[in-house]
Amino acid sequence: MHLAIDDTYGPIDAAPSKYVTGARRTYVAVEFPDSQVQEVRNAIRDCLEELPDQLGIAPAEFHFVDIYNRNGVWKQVLAGKNLRIFEFFAEIYRHYRWRVHIQTVDNRTLTDHGIALAGSLDGIDLTKRDGQALLFLLLKLRRSIPSPRERLILRIDEGTGKADAPFAREIFHEWGERYDGRFAASVSEPLLQIADFLAFSINRSTHLQIKPQRTATDLWFLDLVGRMKIQSPDITQTTLPANFSVADIDSIHTKDRREKGVE
Repeated sequence: MHLAIDDTYGPIDAAPSKYVTGARRTYVAVEFPDSQVQEVRNAIRDCLEELPDQLGIAPAEFHFVDIYNRNGVWKQVLAGKNLRIFEFFAEIYRHYRWRVHIQTVDNRTLTDHGIALAGSLDGIDLTKRDGQALLFLLLKLRRSIPSPRERLILRIDEGTGKADAPFAREIFHEWGERYDGRFAASVSEPLLQIADFLAFSINRSTHLQIKPQRTATDLWFLDLVGRMKIQSPDITQTTLPANFSVADIDSIHTKDRREKGVE
């Protein structure tokens, strides 16, 4: 099995919601069966090679916050055409339906569960919110993925570590030599670009759910992500009218938290 991990965050401002707060940090992991890995890598690289003819640009990789906001090379692309990339990646996901794991830590997560963290583990700083979210995700993965009888190849987007540096060997020590965990540059590992797409889509959807006034593009994006039907035990899916409110979102969270015994 291959795992690709990427993070996403923001916005930092407090949100007008009882449960969705600002300054949250989210990590997303995507499971890829070994048999699909090379096929997926080739598909992403082939798409990049098509962009000069299709859009007149030649980015080295897909980075979705830049694509959505038309930053960098994406400034040259007409508004709306950049969103075709999201449609393409959504179609890829609907074809493969990879299992996705999500972990968010915000300013109420630890207090909700009566947890206090300090120090570090496997080089992960547990005093910081991003380190806490990453640790919780890794522990969740360790519980849910197949036993150490299967080889596990994990790649996490570089940032807190240099590309090719080892990662999380202590957490996955049970796998022994069957574990290969490393930091990697997303430009050289297309699987991380899939993780980036899903991380951005999930975080953007969360933000749009509590946005006071949603545009037609906002509603299009929410519908696109909803139709992907992301396969994840960490997502609750529901259908709401286009004019849904923050109160509607909070009521969904209340129901979910009560079912889990959080409140």
